[in-house]
Amino acid sequence: MSFLETLKSIDLKIRNYKCFADSAGGFDTLRPTNVIVGRNNSGKSALLDLVELACDHKGVLDALRHQNLPSQVLLTKPLVDSELRRIFSESTSGGDIGGNHWKFGMQFIGEKITIELQNQKKQSFVSLQSEHDYARAKKHFAQVAEGVQNPLKDKLFRRLVADRDIVAENDSQATHIGKNGAGFTNTVQCYLNKSSLPSKLIEGDLLVALNRIFAPDASFSGIEVQQHGNGTWEVYLEEGEKGRIALSHSGSGLKTVLLVLGFVVLLPVIENHDLSKFVFAFEELENNLHPALQRRLVKFLRDLSVEKECLIFLTTHSSAMIDLLSHDVASQIIHVTHDGKTAKVRHVQTYYDNRGILDDLDIRASDLLQANGIVWVEGPSDRLYFNRWMALVTDGVLQEGAHYQCVSYGGRLLAHLSGAEPFQDVDAAEAIKVLRVNRNAMILIDSDKRVRNSTLNDTKKRIIAEFDEFGGMTWVSKGR
Repeated sequence: MSFLETLKSIDLKIRNYKCFADSAGGFDTLRPTNVIVGRNNSGKSALLDLVELACDHKGVLDALRHQNLPSQVLLTKPLVDSELRRIFSESTSGGDIGGNHWKFGMQFIGEKITIELQNQKKQSFVSLQSEHDYARAKKHFAQVAEGVQNPLKDKLFRRLVADRDIVAENDSQATHIGKNGAGFTNTVQCYLNKSSLPSKLIEGDLLVALNRIFAPDASFSGIEVQQHGNGTWEVYLEEGEKGRIALSHSGSGLKTVLLVLGFVVLLPVIENHDLSKFVFAFEELENNLHPALQRRLVKFLRDLSVEKECLIFLTTHSSAMIDLLSHDVASQIIHVTHDGKTAKVRHVQTYYDNRGILDDLDIRASDLLQANGIVWVEGPSDRLYFNRWMALVTDGVLQEGAHYQCVSYGGRLLAHLSGAEPFQDVDAAEAIKVLRVNRNAMILIDSDKRVRNSTLNDTKKRIIAEFDEFGGMTWVSKGR
């Protein structure tokens, strides 16, 4: 089973923990990149706790129980052949089962079993979602549960919290990066100054990734450290004409990107584990990041999760991240809500789910402009052609609904459109203002020419001129 298929088969829930009550909440499935959205104090951090608990089985803190009820971490997954063969042997018959044990057990291949993940990496049977009769083999399934493969077991969970920073640090031999960024400066200092550690990790790998994310807005030619008179070390970046700049004089957005790269580039080397061994949780990366930089950073993480088979979890309030990943097959959007008593979780799949997120985060159409761009087409057939052309030209990268939206204006009704500035008077006082719908607009127009030398009518000339004025795009066909 592939990495993506394995993740899709996992159902991970938590019960009676923090804001989650007896009705378990969590993930119906997992993806390489998982985006958790919701208001403050809705339960986003509790879902990150759930993932951490599934990785290390350290148990749920009693102090964080919901209404003093026993907390549970529940994992549901399909049973596979090897998990059943451990208990149901081909060479055994009789007992409570009656006939051949493997003939009985093999019918449960693919059936979903729910287990509770407990302290000391123990697992216990909860239920089996099966139509087959398994009542006479309950004690056998209790044994099966002990050997069910938890795909998150022994993964290295590393979390970067929202309250983070990179500061000058006292000299230390330790190489580590804490969840708030502590240790980053000393880690860079050690790798750049100690002959026993590869400086290429900083001067090469880290710097290349940093430039990949910041391009074309900035280009950094070097990264180094310097010791101040009080003995503390500080990280400096070299950037074109700006020269060498201390991180203490740089924005927190740059520090956020560096800390993320510290986690995904440095930690695997520091801890001597492959990236596929890690589960990363990043809280509110959008803080002090321009939306364009947010998109580049998140795309970098998304691609990394797919290529290196590591798991990424993001909590966010950013519409830019939601917009980027909402139609991505390797990602999912999880919406957490709280009604004042308990938290609920929904996997965002439909238009109404997406609209609920926009409402919950108080993002309005005037903020988002709904789609990245509008393509005005004359009718349904034009839309089909345009979408097919986009699929061919972009190799399927640009898709309607994710990157643009087609809107039909209906032939002769072109006269009722206006590409003029929205608050400017136009000849057609009741015209639909294209720019009020979306500032990124393109229009497909049939020329309706019967012969090559015919001229366009006045309406089409007006639309072309108005679109040219605001930088829109017009596409006029050669004929009908």
